[in-house]
Amino acid sequence: MAAIVLALVLGATASQARTLDLRVARLQAPGLEVAGLQVGVVEEAGGTSLRVEAARVVVPQLRYDGRLAWTCTLAAQTGARTCSGPLAWRGADGRRLDASLTAHLERDRLALTLAQEDRRIAVSLPFAGTGAVRAELQQVPASWLAAPLAAAWPDGRLRAGSLDARISRAPEGQAGGDFSVSGLNLGTRDDAFGGRGLAASGRFTWIPQDHGMALTVDARLAGGTLHAGTRRLVLPATPVGVTLAAHTAGDGRWQVGHLGWRDPGALTLAASGEVDVAARVPLGALRVELSEARFPLAWQRYLADLPELQALGGLSLEGGLAGTLALERHGLRKLVVHLDRFSIADAARGVAVDALTGAIDWQAQGTAAVTTLRWAGITLPGLALPSAQSRWQARDGILHLAGSLDIALPAGEIDLRALRLDPALRGDWLAGAFSVRDFGYQNATGTVAIAGLSVDGTLRLSGEPAAPHVAARASLLGGEALAGAVYVKLPPRHVEAALELALGAEAWDVREFQWRDPGVLAVTARGRIAPGAAQPLASLQLDVDAADLGAAIERYGKTWLAARGWRDLAADGAVSGQLEFDAHGLQRFSFSARDAGLHDLDGRISLAGLDGSVDWRIRGAAEPTQLAWDALELFRIPFGPARARLHSVRGALQLVEPLEVEVLGGKLRLEKLSLLPRSMRGERYAASFAVIGVDMARLSAALGWPRFGGNLSGGIPEIELVGDTIELHGGLDLYVFDGHVGVSGLTLERPFGVAPSLGADIHFENLDLERVTNAFSFGNMSGRLMGGIRGLRLVDWSPVAFDAWLRTRGGGRMSYTAVDDISAMGGGGLGANLQTMALQLFDSFGYRRLGIRCKLRDEVCRMGGIEPVPATDGSDGYTIVEGAGLPRISIVGHHRRVDWPTLVRRLREATEGEGPVVR
Repeated sequence: MAAIVLALVLGATASQARTLDLRVARLQAPGLEVAGLQVGVVEEAGGTSLRVEAARVVVPQLRYDGRLAWTCTLAAQTGARTCSGPLAWRGADGRRLDASLTAHLERDRLALTLAQEDRRIAVSLPFAGTGAVRAELQQVPASWLAAPLAAAWPDGRLRAGSLDARISRAPEGQAGGDFSVSGLNLGTRDDAFGGRGLAASGRFTWIPQDHGMALTVDARLAGGTLHAGTRRLVLPATPVGVTLAAHTAGDGRWQVGHLGWRDPGALTLAASGEVDVAARVPLGALRVELSEARFPLAWQRYLADLPELQALGGLSLEGGLAGTLALERHGLRKLVVHLDRFSIADAARGVAVDALTGAIDWQAQGTAAVTTLRWAGITLPGLALPSAQSRWQARDGILHLAGSLDIALPAGEIDLRALRLDPALRGDWLAGAFSVRDFGYQNATGTVAIAGLSVDGTLRLSGEPAAPHVAARASLLGGEALAGAVYVKLPPRHVEAALELALGAEAWDVREFQWRDPGVLAVTARGRIAPGAAQPLASLQLDVDAADLGAAIERYGKTWLAARGWRDLAADGAVSGQLEFDAHGLQRFSFSARDAGLHDLDGRISLAGLDGSVDWRIRGAAEPTQLAWDALELFRIPFGPARARLHSVRGALQLVEPLEVEVLGGKLRLEKLSLLPRSMRGERYAASFAVIGVDMARLSAALGWPRFGGNLSGGIPEIELVGDTIELHGGLDLYVFDGHVGVSGLTLERPFGVAPSLGADIHFENLDLERVTNAFSFGNMSGRLMGGIRGLRLVDWSPVAFDAWLRTRGGGRMSYTAVDDISAMGGGGLGANLQTMALQLFDSFGYRRLGIRCKLRDEVCRMGGIEPVPATDGSDGYTIVEGAGLPRISIVGHHRRVDWPTLVRRLREATEGEGPVVR
């Protein structure tokens, strides 16, 4: 300013002296420092021109520092002088400005106008403090004001936008005026606070104080966004009224005496507090008086974009909210909430609270008044709660439920008591006790149901609300529960349960779960669950501390076992054990048994006197264990007592030494056993064994077969159970009826489940027909039998498919009864005629060849005899027996297609009957 006044005065002098040059090395005045100043005045025919250059101009209050060059043409008027021309400014920080500057000098005032196209700043500066400084801004870009803003707000940045204003500053320092901004982008250096695209208009006052200032604002905001940290506020296009009264001591801390926000129909509040923009936690104190928040509009404008609430995208709020909040640097001091028919609904989770009405009055110290909170109804998944009312009182920072809260349910009732809530989230910030009586529930599909359940328990929550730690204890009395195939009927005495659970954003840590059913089952579990992961179970350790096997199965496992084919399984004795899982599967299992037993009424298994232990792990090795039993039956085949030594090596549970067990007068020697509960192929169990001298008469009796003699001996090189399928690798050799029976390709699916299925190929060699027919009561025949049954398949132990061909090697003799039985198989039989009466004169008949074939499909046997079965069923008959000698008798079958159930009936009649009766 001093340089410009000096230039104008010198210009007036130079109008008589033609030219004048002035060089000033340094010029200093309050708030101004000029170095390398050059002022040149030249009188020309067209008038007098001025040239002002400064190597450096510093205005600390405005944060201006740079080079200045201005050339103008001087015009003299009565009592005033004006000079107008181009101005070039080059800031030390790289900023630059090219504009037109006009200076107008009067007796007591200097007026400066800086213009660039439609942008304009006009400043009127009085001399000697005789008046106010006035400024007018028109479409001024934010970049022009960046330096002055930095003086008032060191950490602030003005990045975009334009400003219109009329401002006046009194000699005492106070300032004020009107303003209007559009497209304003501003914020802190790290962008922790700021705004984008702001549009605002209003008035302000600025009053300097000792080392600081006081600021008041009365404005209207229309559009744009404000943000603080991760919180983002989208302003509506309709005007929002904002009022502010604040002051600062110049150290970056602001005392906000009043901040008003008025968004009609959405949000109206008044706040006060303290803000330190340079602090790690800027907000030092805050008090908010919420006059009205009207939902859903307040949610849509002010809450929906908060990151903390993004996961609640399906949440809807409706109704009115008002209240008071007082917050200090060390925490919450007061919270009062008034609700006016406030409804909350989360459609995605099936949760809703309808028409909350009343108030909550909480304060950090002292005792507050008792308030009432009521609601019209609460909806939970599959459960609707009726209207209820609760009373609350704050005492020394803790919100207590006054009395109890009783809620009637469609089936049963809930009683909440001793409930306490700490809004400051210290320690157990939520705790209480509850009772449930005669509770009933059923989901929409009926797969989960509860009936007649009574529970007394406690609940505690601690830690961060976003990831709370849950501690619950419950005592359950009676009732029934169904979850899928699991049905549990609790006893009429208390069963204790406890849970310690840490809920995280990504996973839930089950620190401990306990279930104590005295005398029946004691279980402890720990684990980690990731609900959103493809494999939710990350880890699990389940300890069966003690179990009465019979009672535990009857109470907790009966229906689950029945769904897997074990409808009538009984048990006794005591067991304990441990299971460990990770995300990939089973890691370890161990169990100990004491005089335990299993008994299947269908005869598949019976085990008595089981004692000892097993310890398996996927990695490393375990010390050998021992498992013994007193008696064992598999499919009604009795085995003697045995004692097995087992150890875990590289993920396989193996025999330490071969195991020998007595069975039906012989022995079964288990050479190898390899149990792989977790392998590349899933569960896999393999063994090899030998059978030595098993009495076939006793075996056939145990299996319900016709009784026949002989001994069973043979070896199984490998038998393998994968999933629910048993496969026999190699063959099984049976030496019976003075001949050989070979079994190969044996597979057994679901051996202990529903509808077991067996597949095999069987061949016979050199069987003594006399022994065979005597064993099966099939008349009497002599000779040697050979043949096979290919593709045998049994379902639920009944044949559904096979291709059988039985034939003799050479001839022999057969009894009259055998003739009739074979005739019945071919669809005929001996009738009461003269031929039949003649045959009764002979005891036996010779034959040269015998052969019978049956190819079973879809309960129909395609029959054949000595010759192969033709491709079509067009031939009339087939020879089963070709006779020899006298009397010569041949048996011919006449039906190629025979109903399988009919054939079975004929065979049963043949083997169980007394033979033909001739009248």
